[in-house]
Amino acid sequence: MRSANFIMLCSFVISLLWNMGVLSSMAAEEQLPPPVPVVVAEVEEHRVRKPITVVGNVEPDRVSLVASEVAGYVESMLVEEGQFVKKGDVLLEFRTQPIEIRLREARAAKLEAEARFELASKNLVRIQELYKKGVASLQQLQDAESEKKAWAGRVDQLQAQIERYLYDLSRAKVLAPFNGYITKQHAEMGQWVGEGGAVVELIDIDNVEIEVDFPERYVNEVKVGDRVYVSFDALPGVKVEGKVLSIVPQADLNARTFPVKVGVENKEHIIKSGMVARVSFLVGEPVVSKFVPKDAIVERDNMRFVFVVENGAVKPVPVTTGISYKDLIEVFGPVNVGELVVIRGNERLRPGQPVNVVKQDGIPVR
Repeated sequence: MRSANFIMLCSFVISLLWNMGVLSSMAAEEQLPPPVPVVVAEVEEHRVRKPITVVGNVEPDRVSLVASEVAGYVESMLVEEGQFVKKGDVLLEFRTQPIEIRLREARAAKLEAEARFELASKNLVRIQELYKKGVASLQQLQDAESEKKAWAGRVDQLQAQIERYLYDLSRAKVLAPFNGYITKQHAEMGQWVGEGGAVVELIDIDNVEIEVDFPERYVNEVKVGDRVYVSFDALPGVKVEGKVLSIVPQADLNARTFPVKVGVENKEHIIKSGMVARVSFLVGEPVVSKFVPKDAIVERDNMRFVFVVENGAVKPVPVTTGISYKDLIEVFGPVNVGELVVIRGNERLRPGQPVNVVKQDGIPVR
């Protein structure tokens, strides 16, 4: 009833504006302009389920507390909060001189150990020959064998140190693990960061998730993969499609609701983490409604209407809109199924303006 009253009010306002000359200025008073080529489509009738809307908050698809694999002194911090980074971008650089010094020391020590090992190997061969001749004792032979093993172990130990220092150098730059935005910065230039210490918090919003508390009475009417429609308090006029990602089969016993998670594509990043989202689920028994292509809706002076083609001319008909269905949108107002509405060329149409229909429902008109 309220919708009908609103539509009657809109019709009255348009009529009043026309009589006052506001809309009549859009039409020629003495001579109508030549016909304008337009593309039209029929008002369609479909059986659809009605939506219920629940509120949730936008969450990023991925959140990572990026940490350092090595300990070090921060030489430079290359990002700041709010900055967008790509996978592989350098976030932070550690001072590398101490590691490079230790690396040189380890390499020099390894050269010495290798030389000692060679010497011990030759000495062992000599002692073995002497032992066979009965000149060297068993103790001397065992000492020579132990010395060779000790230097072999020392060489392996120094090689492991070298590999660790090389690894530390390769991790002296902390890289972004994926595309995203820096939401928190945990390190500053001049700070010492320990192994495993946090550097930044990174979020990925190419896709976002919305968790809502879904009423118990409807929970068995939705399933994973169902299409939903989402609007945002901070983005007037923006309405996007999403899909149900998961339904947790454990209710909140106090509220009698189930956690339902919805996913939405967000390649343009207009949807921000933390925004309030209103998610519409289609539930209940299907009802018959009228639909037009979304391009048929014209907004002027805070009113919505469609241009209906009648006797070779157009007239504006006020409507209110409802749910989306495929590429169509539900309309309420004095339009009838089968009537033709303009979907291309309606941007500058004027009431009563003659039109030439060049295409209907995607088919050229001859």
